[in-house]
Amino acid sequence: MPKFKVGDTVWFAKCGIESVQKVCPTCFGKKEVTLILGNGDSVVLPCRGCAPGFDSPRGYISEYEYVTEPEMIAISGMSIEVNYGKEKVEYLQENRLYHEEDVYATKEEAQIRANEKKTQLEKEHTTRAEYIKKDVQKSFSWNAHYHMRHAKKDRESAEYHDKMAVICKARIKEK
Repeated sequence: MPKFKVGDTVWFAKCGIESVQKVCPTCFGKKEVTLILGNGDSVVLPCRGCAPGFDSPRGYISEYEYVTEPEMIAISGMSIEVNYGKEKVEYLQENRLYHEEDVYATKEEAQIRANEKKTQLEKEHTTRAEYIKKDVQKSFSWNAHYHMRHAKKDRESAEYHDKMAVICKARIKEK
């Protein structure tokens, strides 16, 4: 027997990964940083920590996090399936489908379920990462190749940035 009927307003235990904006940890939202050179001179530069690609600094960065937020929905349809005496109920709102175990009468109940879903997702993520580390299909030679390739790439990147720093210092001395 379904808990709710068409037309009821209920709470959905929403949990998912969403982009969250946070204050830039480099410029702390000021969109610029001050570089103090070894000789004591300082240069104000636009922050590149919060400037994606070629865009201007934004003062914030975007990170993905699990977000739990109960969402109020109005049931516009239902799907009831009976298999071997067990009833499976799904609620519809427009084109979205909601499983019975994620729909509640109160926001508090939905929040508890959303938090449970978040904990389960985090556990699955950790378990998946541990499994990947122990994956016997990826040989030690593959791992060695992978790390050597990235070490080479990082050395080349460091050399490039060293050259760019020398150019920046030269530009400051010209001024």
